[in-house]
Amino acid sequence: MAKATRVESEKSLNFWKLLFRAWFYFRTGYGLYLAFLIGFASNIVVLYKLGVADNTYLAPIFPHLTVFGIVALIVAAPVAIFSGLYHMKRTGAFAADAAVQTESNPYVYRAVPGKEREVFVPLMILTAKALVKVMEQLKTLTPEEKRQFEDVLEKADVLLKGQAIGLDSQRDR
Repeated sequence: MAKATRVESEKSLNFWKLLFRAWFYFRTGYGLYLAFLIGFASNIVVLYKLGVADNTYLAPIFPHLTVFGIVALIVAAPVAIFSGLYHMKRTGAFAADAAVQTESNPYVYRAVPGKEREVFVPLMILTAKALVKVMEQLKTLTPEEKRQFEDVLEKADVLLKGQAIGLDSQRDR
């Protein structure tokens, strides 16, 4: 009976995991692609109808919505590309966005489950311990260096336990 309950519990967890993944993919696909295309198309239609169709100067240049849409796309694409490039390279907005994303990501201050927690961090700990032994045998390890190794190894142990390291204010988020 306990086995059946466990199986039902695993199915329930898989259902919720699948549901939240589908929700994430839906938001990404809708927000990045579908809403963008719908928004672009609706802006073109509205701009054409309100600004071009009844305008005595522009109507002869753009006799059909198709012509206006093609010209708008030809003009808008390079403007959008250069605006995006400017946003990434020349404004503080992208740097601020990246800083917020970094601070809110729990894996910036924790070891990522999987290969990092199971292989890379333990391998680094073993390497550091071996290096300390070699340096002690060669009598080249200063007390300050030994303390630094111990401090870093303590932090690595905290990471292996799944806890966060870093600033206290960022650790609590």
